This record gives sequence, structure tokens and C-alpha cells, in this order.
Amino acid sequence: MTYIAHTKENSEEIQTLRDHLWNSKMYAEKYGDILGIPHVTGVAALVHDLGKYRQEFQKYIRHSEKAKKGSVDHSSFGAVFLKEKVKELSQQPEGFSADSLFAEIISNAVFSHHNSLGLKDYLNARLKSPYYERVEKFDIDPEKKIELKQAESLFYQETMAENDFNIYLKTAMREFSQLFKELLKDQDGLLDNLYYVGQFIYSCLLDADRTDTSLFSFGKSATEYQYDEIFEQYYGKLLNSISKFDRSTKINQARSEMSDECDAFADQADGIYRLSIPTGGGKTLASLRYGLKHAIKTKKKHIIYVLPYITIIEQNAEVIRNMLNGNSKNTTNILEFHSNVSNDLTEDNTEVEKTVRLAEDNWDSPIVITTTVQFLNCIYAKSTVNRKRFHNLCDSVIIFDEVQKLPLKTISMFNKLLNFLSNIGKCDIVLCTATQPAFDNLSSGTLLKLAGKPEMISNLSSRIQQFKRVKIIDRTKKDGADHQLTVTEAAEMILEAARAQGSVLAIFNTISATERVFNEIKKGAQDYVYILTTRMCPEHRKKAIEEIKELLAEGKNVICISTALIEAGVDISFSCVFRSLCGLDSIVQSAGRCNRNAEKKYGTVNLILMDQTAEKLNSLQEIKNGKEIVQGMLDGKYKADSFLEDETINYYFQVLYRDADKEYLVSDHGYQVYLADCIDGSKLMQKYVNEYHSGPKTIEGSASETIARNFEVIDEDTVSLIAPYGLGKEIITKLNSREGSRQLKELLKVSQPYLVGVYRTKLKELIDKGAVISLGDEYQKNEIFAIRDDHYDDGIGLVENPTNNNFVSF
Repeated sequence: MTYIAHTKENSEEIQTLRDHLWNSKMYAEKYGDILGIPHVTGVAALVHDLGKYRQEFQKYIRHSEKAKKGSVDHSSFGAVFLKEKVKELSQQPEGFSADSLFAEIISNAVFSHHNSLGLKDYLNARLKSPYYERVEKFDIDPEKKIELKQAESLFYQETMAENDFNIYLKTAMREFSQLFKELLKDQDGLLDNLYYVGQFIYSCLLDADRTDTSLFSFGKSATEYQYDEIFEQYYGKLLNSISKFDRSTKINQARSEMSDECDAFADQADGIYRLSIPTGGGKTLASLRYGLKHAIKTKKKHIIYVLPYITIIEQNAEVIRNMLNGNSKNTTNILEFHSNVSNDLTEDNTEVEKTVRLAEDNWDSPIVITTTVQFLNCIYAKSTVNRKRFHNLCDSVIIFDEVQKLPLKTISMFNKLLNFLSNIGKCDIVLCTATQPAFDNLSSGTLLKLAGKPEMISNLSSRIQQFKRVKIIDRTKKDGADHQLTVTEAAEMILEAARAQGSVLAIFNTISATERVFNEIKKGAQDYVYILTTRMCPEHRKKAIEEIKELLAEGKNVICISTALIEAGVDISFSCVFRSLCGLDSIVQSAGRCNRNAEKKYGTVNLILMDQTAEKLNSLQEIKNGKEIVQGMLDGKYKADSFLEDETINYYFQVLYRDADKEYLVSDHGYQVYLADCIDGSKLMQKYVNEYHSGPKTIEGSASETIARNFEVIDEDTVSLIAPYGLGKEIITKLNSREGSRQLKELLKVSQPYLVGVYRTKLKELIDKGAVISLGDEYQKNEIFAIRDDHYDDGIGLVENPTNNNFVSF
């Protein structure tokens, strides 16, 4: 009998179970070798589909069109088989030993390789063990025990002889034991690191299984990257381009000197470092130069850029592609991964698209550019697609740009992950920002373990002075009291500055304040006036920013009223900036949009205070906290013009992290639990002991499913609307056509740059007003909605109540 692992859609072709297990083993060995455990990951892959040797599964796979997908359990058999074999071969006492931990971790990975929430909880908030319950359920089923023996016998006949398998498994156990010895050197981080090792093994198994299945389905072979050659070639190209840069001005000379420092620093050993280049100092290319050289010296497999905002990614990705591939559109070896990435509108499932899809699935590209959300999702969020990427974070240079924008509640989880990647995962990590957060100096929670001498730039204070191109002026006080501005007063102040200085950027904390000030400005301005908010789809904002840049380059007077989206990653320069009071990091970023290239000696950044009717921050707690800290600093010893200095920035973050909640608290099945505690499991274990006066039935206590069930980097219950802007009109038309449902996946992908997000509570109101329409009942479950043409303005985006003068009418 031929035992089948997979069938191909619309084809008679099959993949044998033996071939799938051996192929998966080969891929898993390659992935696991990063941590020196190729046989550990290999053995998980080798037996993960052992249950497919069951007759019940073979009947199912041959008549799968008549059966519900996943209705026949196959993952339990390989998991129980491994757990029992490890116990049989082990010479170590049971308990907290390498072999016992290995048995739990390896069996859990196999149990969970089709679980959308990832590894089973060893111990959850209810003090239950879904992992142990899965083992116990199998153990008390005599029929499954008989089926396991039959599957085991077939495995030895078809896939690997019993003696050979025992030798292979013993090798895996020795590898894990050696890794465990390394983990024991860090007693404080031991339980954290065991969690991440388990996730690494799980990730290797997932990627090996899914990669082989995808390649069979596509009829392709795996892409093999020559990482050393690629990075050497790119490094040479980058140095050649940098050598041609203009160094005639003092600011360009300073940029070049810091770039040279980054190059020299690449000779250091792996660690967690800080790159504190001042805003406008050229950190994108400087960090790329560092990353390429360090990757070459340490033979890294990936350079991963992690950024907080899609707007920054899109700009940086274009710069990197242009510099390394000679064309901003050439994506060879460079994966840009975020929600707005799309190819041209197409109905064809081309070979290129198949290759791109595989790269997106596992992040195997030499250079990956992604968001903070996607990075954290790799290890904490639900979906096996997320978790299969985790192993490719290891053995990488990882560069975090604007790292201070990390949501406060995720700091401990972020620090735990980075400590593992640095100490165990063979990563070199760079925290890149002009406003370095104090992740290594928290009053509570997990501290980040920076390198001994973490700063990459020498004489940082003098560098900050070199790049001081603005004077920050405190206009929040008048006659010793708070000077709160109305919308009209703020608009008048901006117009006055525009008449005196030419180009003005004004940034506010809320969309409402931004729109209302824009309306006032439009009434009396003779200049070019723009608004930038998330009411505009990404492609619209991108085009507006390009227009603004062109007008500024021509010396035109431009007034731009924006939310904070313009603060980071937008290479733009205004003569004067107004910033509604907020956190210090945002103020520094705003200053980076003023006099960026030292067009004059100093530009001016004006801090203003809006009254509560103009700018309501009750639902924006992090902005409100930052604003209150800065107000306290201004009332105390700190002057506004010191806000760019390192000492002032350090003080701000110390206060911010002292008062803020740095732990991710959730309610899971009615029980309060901190997600960071679910990583090491020690508090859950202690709670179990206190309640039951005995130890739990598992050695580990981590709760991966609990984390996945509750983890979201950004808690925004929003719905996306397709805007009739540019290609968005064509997408809406196609979705409305008879062909729409057949092309749904492709159309949704290319629609990303044309989406406007609104809160779910706002959606019904927009539908009732006729601003938003549903595209049909068949799309309701996918929540696909479109903005009507007359409710989307090419200047301001989504408009609830259109008017003839194109002012915002929300």
C-alpha cells in the first residue's frame, strides 16, 4: 500500500508520506543547526505526521473532498510516540532534567503543529494543563494505543529502521542536553529561555512541514540564498555609493563621520547596542552599512529592519532597494513585509508570486523590512503562519528603528525576547533612535541586557550639538500661567508664522484638532495648504507628501497641518514647526522635520498647548501621560531648548517608565494574568503549588496559547474601508463585478494601500449617512466596505458630510 501525505488540487499527483517526512526532516535539520540542535528539530519533523500511517487517515486523504479538513487526528500519535521513546532511552532521573524537558518540548511541538494558538499551555491561568490533558486523553484510549503501535511499525518499515531511529533520537537528546547546559549559565533567564527554545523548535517544525507541502503543491524546489556572497556584493555597492556623497557642508561631514564610526563598530562581537544618531543624521544608511559589514564578519543569514510605522518602512525600503539593487522597485533579496505591501493588480498566480508568497511565509530573504507589530507577532500572536517565521529571526542582525515607539505594555515581553535572541539566538541587535528609551533601567519588569559599552557613536553630546538645527520655544505659558489655545488662536499663530518664515508644519495629537485647525487655516491662507491624517488612505498620503516636497524644493510657501504620522520616517524640512504638547520623544521627532538640512542657522519649533475642547486626550492615555510628564519638566528645572540633550531625554524616559504600566495585563477565562508571566510560568507554578499543595504534572509552566489568545500590539477595534482613490476605484469596481468573489484574495491584497481605518463604532453611522456602502452580502463576513465617491475628497480623504468648499466637515 502507498501511504499518502498530500494530494495536489485538481491533479492525480500525490506525495508519499515517506517523502514528506524525509523532506521535512532535511529542512528542519537545516533550520535547527542555527542553535546547534539539527537532530532535535529533525526528529520532530521526522515523526510529526506519524499518525498519517493510520488507516483512518489514509481513507480520509483518499476521499478528502467528502471529509472536513482536519477532522482526523494525526498529530497526537507522533507526539506520544516521541514522549514514550525519550523516556525509554533516557538515563537521567525524571524531574527537572534535560531529557524530561526535551520530552515535553518536542512532544508539544508535534501535538501543536496544526494548532492556530501555537504550543499547548503547560499551565494556564485556570491552573489547568491543556498539554497534559492532551497526553492523558491519549493514554486512556486503548484503541489509540493499538493504532499507535501499528503506525510505529509502519514508520519503521517505510521511513526509518528502529535501530537507526534510536540512534538519531539519542543524538537529538545529547544536543538538547548540551543546549540545556548553556541555558543553565543564566539562572535568572532560564525559564524564559526554555520558553523561546520551545518556540524555536516549534517554528522549525512548522516551517519545514509547510515549506515541503508548499513546494510539492507549487511543483517547485526551495530557494537557496548565498548569504555571504549577497552581503559582500551589497556592502561593496553601498561603500561605492557613499564615497560619492557630498561632504562639503559641516552637516554632511558629520553624517559621513558617524557612518564611518558605524562601519568600524561592526568589528565588535554580537550584543545589544544603541545607535543614537541625532534626527537627520543619516541613520538608515549608517545602520545598513553596519548591518552588512557585521553580517559578513559573523556570517549572519539575515538583516532584519523593524520599524514602528508603515510610512517609515515604505520610505526606507525604497532607499535600501535603490542603494543595493539599483532600482527602488527591485525586490530581489529584499522582502518588505507589512499590511500595505502588494504587487500590481493581477489575476495570474505566477511563479514569481509563488516565490514571493513563500518568502513572506517564512522570512527567509537575506534582508527583511517589517513592522514592530509583525516582529512581535512572530513569537506571541496566534496563527501558525506567524510562528513559523520565528526561527529566521535567529542568526540575524536586527535593527530597530524608532524603538522608543514600542507600546509600553509590551516592554517586558520585548526585553525577554531580545535577551534570548542576543544570548542564545546568535543575533546582533541595534536600537536605533535619537531618543533612546531606558529599557535597561526600569523600576520593575524585565531589564534589557545591553552590551558592556553599548553606544555605537562616540562623543554623543558633541554630535547632538553638531546637529542642533532648531531652537525649541515654550509657548505653553503666558504671564506664568498655562496658555491654552483655541482652534482659532492656533490657526492665527500658524498663519502669522507662515507670513514671517514661509513654510510651516503644525502637528496635533488628534484627528479632530488637525481637521478643525486646517479648516481655519483654509479660510485665510494664500499659501499651499495641506492636511495629513489617517482619514486619507496610505497611497493618498504618500502622494501628498511627494507634492509637498516638490513645492518646498521650489521655494514655495507651504503650510502642512498633520497628525503625528509625519513625525518619523518622512524626510522633509520646514522653516518652522508647531507641536501640540505631547511626549518628549514626539517633540524631538517633530524637531527633525524643521531645518533638516541646515538651510539656515536655526529653525524654530514652537510648543503649544491646546484647550480641552480643541484636543481631547481622555482616550489617548499614552499621549496624555507623555504630555503631563513634559508639562512637569517645563514647570521644573528643564527648559524647552534642552529637550534634544541626552540627559533630558534620559530623565523623561525614567519618569515615563516609572509611572507607566509596563506589563500586559489581560483577563483570560475570567482570571487576571500578566502575559509576561506566561513566558516563564514561575508564578503560575507557584500559584498551583499554593492551591493544591503539590507540584503540577508538567515540568514547564509556560502558557503559549494564553499569550496567543490575548496578544495584540495595537488594541484598536477598527474596520478598513476601500477608498475610491487611484487604483482603489478599479478595485471597488472589480469587487462589485461577477468576477469579484473569484479574485477576492488577490483584490484584498492589492487594496491595502487604499484602505482607511475607522472604529467599528463609527461604521454604522457612516453607513446610515450613505458615506460607506457594503459591496454585497457575500462580502459581509470579510467585512469589505467601500467609501462612496462623493465622500472621499482628493485633498482631505474621507469626508462624512461633503461641502462645496472641500473643507473637512466631520
